[in-house]
Amino acid sequence: MFRHLLNYMRHGRLLLPDDFSDFDLLLEEARFFELSGLVRQIEELRRQRNFRSKQQIYNNNNNISSSSSNCNSSGSNCNSSGSNCISESEGVTSCGGNFVNGVKKENCAHDVVAINVSPDLGERVMVSGERGVVEELFPEVACDVIEGRGAMAWNHDPKFIIRFPLNGYCKLNSMEAVQRLLSASFRVLASNGGGVEGQQFSEYIFYRQRF
Repeated sequence: MFRHLLNYMRHGRLLLPDDFSDFDLLLEEARFFELSGLVRQIEELRRQRNFRSKQQIYNNNNNISSSSSNCNSSGSNCNSSGSNCISESEGVTSCGGNFVNGVKKENCAHDVVAINVSPDLGERVMVSGERGVVEELFPEVACDVIEGRGAMAWNHDPKFIIRFPLNGYCKLNSMEAVQRLLSASFRVLASNGGGVEGQQFSEYIFYRQRF
């Protein structure tokens, strides 16, 4: 979030990637720092994105209805149960049910990773997720994850690690950890923050589709 705030303060305008979705969090930060101009730009951009999103959904629904109508009228590729009738142009099911957004249902699994950041001793970065995924993302701590003693608080689950102190085992700060996730095709699903003065925390949930 601070990167976007700094960009605004340098250039006087809001610069966000096309897939940015954390408008509420950025708006909260802008209001906290009393950047009224940035607040207006965020609200306007959010309205524009919402309008485009609704327009795209409307267009997709029209295309799906049209594809379904064509499939039913031809009858050449549709059996009685409709299990083989797929709208290839949109990558969604028109009368089958085997695909979701162009991906087979059995392949609709996700990797999920949580990053928790707190200002304890400067900055404390903790990561939670499936062991194999964490080892893939942060190979420099793979041995520590594997060899960690069972008494460790983060090592009680055989499949997942919970709140592993990432920067206690390697020299990565929170921005580098987030950059590592984004470079591995993860996207931000949700974020949260809270606490009292001197004990604040921020937590981010990342996900990516597993093919």
